[in-house]
Amino acid sequence: MSVITALVLFGLLTLILLGTEIMFTYATQGVAYGFSANRGPVERSPLGLRIQRAYQNQVESAAYGVPILAAAAIAGLQGPGVEIAALSFVIGRVAFAVLYYTGITFVRVPAFLMGTLSTLYIAYALVKMGGL
Repeated sequence: MSVITALVLFGLLTLILLGTEIMFTYATQGVAYGFSANRGPVERSPLGLRIQRAYQNQVESAAYGVPILAAAAIAGLQGPGVEIAALSFVIGRVAFAVLYYTGITFVRVPAFLMGTLSTLYIAYALVKMGGL
């Protein structure tokens, strides 16, 4: 998978996670909640908290994932290792989100590491090629 495709899929996943959080909030708080100017604190269910935290983690992972993937795309970084790392990044982020939603914690950490270590590999490949 190219780094550009990985960026697009990462953005799509982020959009899906945001949409899920919004729809879950509307489903549990009512549609009027979204149009209210004076929203108070919301008591969230355990699932609602997991949905919120999965999206929050996705946004936080964008802080390191997007710049590295964008730099690789701009530098024209290619090769089998980079493509496998880009694919691993996307698969790791999807797996992490699904596992976060389900509440399965013991497998969630390896999924997180899969995404994070993939970006470290791409950053290493960038440094190695002199792209930084």
